[in-house]
Amino acid sequence: MTFYPKKLKAIIPARGGSKGVPRKNVLSLKGQPLIAYPILAAKSCKNLSAIYVSTDDEEIAEIAREYGAQIIKRPPQFATDTSLDIEVMRHAVQFLNDSGDIVHLRATTPMVVSTMIDRAIEYFITHHGCTALRSAHECPETAFKFFRKDKMYWKGLFDKEFQGDYYNQPRQNLPKTYQPNGYVDIIRPSWFMNNDTLHGDKMLAFETPFMHEIDTFEDFKILEALYD
Repeated sequence: MTFYPKKLKAIIPARGGSKGVPRKNVLSLKGQPLIAYPILAAKSCKNLSAIYVSTDDEEIAEIAREYGAQIIKRPPQFATDTSLDIEVMRHAVQFLNDSGDIVHLRATTPMVVSTMIDRAIEYFITHHGCTALRSAHECPETAFKFFRKDKMYWKGLFDKEFQGDYYNQPRQNLPKTYQPNGYVDIIRPSWFMNNDTLHGDKMLAFETPFMHEIDTFEDFKILEALYD
């Protein structure tokens, strides 16, 4: 019989305003709004006891309730284009009056599965010294080959650490790099309620398969085509 550790709560931030993709949290993908996907995945998790959606938007709140989430009513000052995740999560902790660890899911990373979320929770719980867990997937091309622009010239991203044209090395000779993907993050109020960073300096690395995020309308159309 599988032992499942202490159950955590999931919080899904989903504000009403979005300039990149207007109303993206309620866009329909395969007949369901985006906000439904992380809720349904969380409902199937063995290691989650409650699911909350933090929103300032009544349409999002109504849909979230229909799919089984509870609502954290977010004040307008924490629902702007410049609002930070740490502000949203601090408000959620104060709203719930609960300092337990939080599983952070996102409607903009919709195609998540419950088994991977459960694996992340179990991995997190066995590493007491971490300040957070963050998911990422391996970049198709290592960032050691990337450039930044310095006026009219290209410069390597790691010129301070390496000499010469290291970016022309074969891919196999360069370190792998990973892109945070929002699949599943886990954060500790015991850390971020008392510090200026959400994840801290001991982010537990949790690698997932490649995961599509929706930041632009083009991202949504790609996901729509892939999962049609």
